[in-house]
Amino acid sequence: MVFGQFFYKFRKTGFFYSLGYNMGIIYSAPSGLSYLWNFGSLALLSLVIQLFTGIFLAMYYTADIFLAFDSVEHIMRDIKLGWFVRYTHANGASMFFAVVYCHIFRGLYYCLLYTSPSPRDRG
Repeated sequence: MVFGQFFYKFRKTGFFYSLGYNMGIIYSAPSGLSYLWNFGSLALLSLVIQLFTGIFLAMYYTADIFLAFDSVEHIMRDIKLGWFVRYTHANGASMFFAVVYCHIFRGLYYCLLYTSPSPRDRG
């Protein structure tokens, strides 16, 4: 309760502070919430990472048949942390698909688990 009392003063200081206080401190979560529900936000996070790294790589890439390899080498060697951005973009694509598949299968699992059987299956 001390944590909530510490942030109580932020509730009345402004709209964004009050929104953060209500969503972060007061917001009640359902009892059946598990870590499987994080895959949607992880999919969004990996998509945003893909967008930012892709835009950064597109600024330095040359789509010419004779200069494409040299532009990739330039990104990898000459641009500060270019190697990290390229590998993050390459591995982020695999992470995005893995997270999206887990997100879809979680939805199918809970949909099949909590739906009642059809009338023809009851009989």
